[in-house]
Amino acid sequence: MLVERIDERIKVRADFKGGSVRPIVFTRKGQIHRVTEVNARWVDREGEAKIHYFSVTSDSGDVYQIHFNTGDMTWTLDMVMVEA
Repeated sequence: MLVERIDERIKVRADFKGGSVRPIVFTRKGQIHRVTEVNARWVDREGEAKIHYFSVTSDSGDVYQIHFNTGDMTWTLDMVMVEA
């Protein structure tokens, strides 16, 4: 498996429900990626802000790590893991 670190702002459509968040679709460079599975989730802190991390599988089969920063309300694509 090939891992590529990206660190790029992305647009995400997510469900915010019952105090939790779940990414549904994200857009990177004009390409839409539908989240078919949330593989893992964890929360960290950066000062006062909570950072919600997600490992997700997209409809292409690739696995992405993304995060939502509650401090500035932004989503970031951290890395992608693809079959080599």
